[in-house]
Amino acid sequence: MRAMSNVLTQISWLVTVRPWLTISALLIVTVVLGAGAPLRAPLPTTEETLPQDSPVAATLQEIDALFGDAGETSVVTLLFRGEALTPDGLAQMAALVDEIVVDPDIGALLPPVDPVITPAALVQAALQLERIEGVTQAQIDAARAAPVIGDAIAAMTGTDTDGTSVAIATIRLLDTGDERVQEAERRIDVLADADEGPLRVSSISPTVVEDEYQRATEEGMAPLIGLAMLLIAALLLLFMRTISDLLLTLAGLFMALVWIIGVEGWVGPNGLSLTGPPNSLTSMVPIIMISLTVDYAIQSISHYREQRLAGEPVLSAVRIGMRNVTVPLVLAAATTIVSFLASLFSPIAIVGDFGVIAGLGVGMSLIVMLTLVPAGRTIIDRRREARGTLRPPRPISGALPGIGRAAELLGRSVARRPAPYIVVVLVVTAFLGFSARGLEAEFSIRDILPRGGSLLQDMDTLDAAVGGSTEMTSTLVRAEATETRTLLNLRDLAVAFDDEASRPQAAAGPLGVSYESLLRDWTTDSGEPGDRYDPELAALFEEASAGLELDPALMQQFLDRLEALDPAFGHLLINDPDGVDAILLQFPTYVDDPAATKAIQSDLEELWFGEDDTITATSLSIISVTVTDSITDRQTEAITTTIAVALGILAFFFWATVRQPLLAIVAVGPIVLVLISVLGTMALLGIPYTLITSMITALSIGIGVD
Repeated sequence: MRAMSNVLTQISWLVTVRPWLTISALLIVTVVLGAGAPLRAPLPTTEETLPQDSPVAATLQEIDALFGDAGETSVVTLLFRGEALTPDGLAQMAALVDEIVVDPDIGALLPPVDPVITPAALVQAALQLERIEGVTQAQIDAARAAPVIGDAIAAMTGTDTDGTSVAIATIRLLDTGDERVQEAERRIDVLADADEGPLRVSSISPTVVEDEYQRATEEGMAPLIGLAMLLIAALLLLFMRTISDLLLTLAGLFMALVWIIGVEGWVGPNGLSLTGPPNSLTSMVPIIMISLTVDYAIQSISHYREQRLAGEPVLSAVRIGMRNVTVPLVLAAATTIVSFLASLFSPIAIVGDFGVIAGLGVGMSLIVMLTLVPAGRTIIDRRREARGTLRPPRPISGALPGIGRAAELLGRSVARRPAPYIVVVLVVTAFLGFSARGLEAEFSIRDILPRGGSLLQDMDTLDAAVGGSTEMTSTLVRAEATETRTLLNLRDLAVAFDDEASRPQAAAGPLGVSYESLLRDWTTDSGEPGDRYDPELAALFEEASAGLELDPALMQQFLDRLEALDPAFGHLLINDPDGVDAILLQFPTYVDDPAATKAIQSDLEELWFGEDDTITATSLSIISVTVTDSITDRQTEAITTTIAVALGILAFFFWATVRQPLLAIVAVGPIVLVLISVLGTMALLGIPYTLITSMITALSIGIGVD
């Protein structure tokens, strides 16, 4: 410890003897690091945040390689408020859809199979009309009574909570993974918003939701940060009672934020490529740094004032206070940094990047406040001391009248009779710990959308009228298409999806067009509109399936013939004669239900009578749930790691200083009790255990150490 003491003495000497040099060095570093801010790369896509070993990530890559853009689709939901199932309502609906699909930027992204589904198109198909214009109310009512199409129309219509009639239409766009699909979704939203007629129209899509979130974040973050800074400034002024300390703290806070924002650019893809681009996790680092920087500043100023009150001159007070505060702050910072760096072992790249950036941020906050505040106080107070105008400092502990006296009385009472206090703490902790068992760990996009916004109202309307907004889930099946078992499994799966009671809870409807449904369509003479029945193809299939088992050779001929007749075949089945075939299944699923989304894969495995590892589902919601769960689980592990690290660091410190390592348990024990109490309080208040709250929980350990 003597070596550490010597190092601290030298640092404090340098800061106080050359304060202007210290501040100049800080300014130079701020300029250099701040120059890295323009190098910050764009945010990664949702798919890029998946764990490296995730089966969902592997499936996404396979679907993209095998089926290209057709393997993934983005769903735009058009919401029509008003009496849609009327001649005027259907005419407006059809006209809007026509305007949308003829737009070249949108039309180029429409998939080859069922790109648009609307009540108007269903009525038109049921009545076998070329155009919906001129249809009568009696004809519409007749179409609604049709056995199959009527059920589909009913599924796309409903009533809002206020009694307003609601209808929806869906438009699928090929997810090209670039700006084209996003611009197409925005264009559809503009056309829907500008549409005039008896129906009020709006749209919901992934891009619209993301734009709403980003707009609310960008527009609301500046006032929020401004308000936070004002509150911080007011509290600092309340506790410190000096403008100079307030300005030093705010200047240090500004420097620390510039440092970390610039460093993120320097170490990112456009700099040294040590980390990935900024992401939703690293964006929280500045918020973390604000609390830590203010904490470090208060600690530094408090220790300096204590030495001044003890009668020390300015230079001695700065040096002694700096030596006294550095050790506990370094211990706390080291604990927090190690806990963040443990994220490097996460399979999710953005979690590892967060650990690096957050660890750097903690270290930078500490460096700034352990140098700027002492140097600033040295410059300001030595001048006052030389002029004889230096006033006695006010202790921070006495900032609020009565607090010091109350703390003194409480401490005296605890020292005399500790048992009752220990019992109360343990009882309250036990109760809150028991309550923590019911802590929810889910995240909903609605939690971050602005309250009272039109998008949130649209989502609530969809929930009330048709069960919720939907997206398209893509499922990759690896099986031999010419085998009997594969065809039977596909048929059983289609039957299960036709029944609302047996399909997965998240599924919003039956399976879309698939290899198996194409086969039925071309080989079955149903007599329904759009029937593609081909006698020759049907005869070939009948010959291939004449026995108990499919004839592989004849079945291969059938597949070759079907592929030549139907261009959609190649978007649904990759027939590999030398390997295992790839079959793409797609079905609509409700979004904003994390529990149901998590269960999609297990539900599919129960309905699929083949091997479980031959079927894998993926969608934007599945990706989000996978990433969020992985990050939250990793942060939960980080809490345990942080506690263990804090225990180890403090044990070593107490052993090296007073030869009593067991004091570490005394120091860390209350922190554990506080964590349990925080989690229990969250459960009682209905606050879910999400990514953000898990990080705040882990961060509180480091703050507790100092």
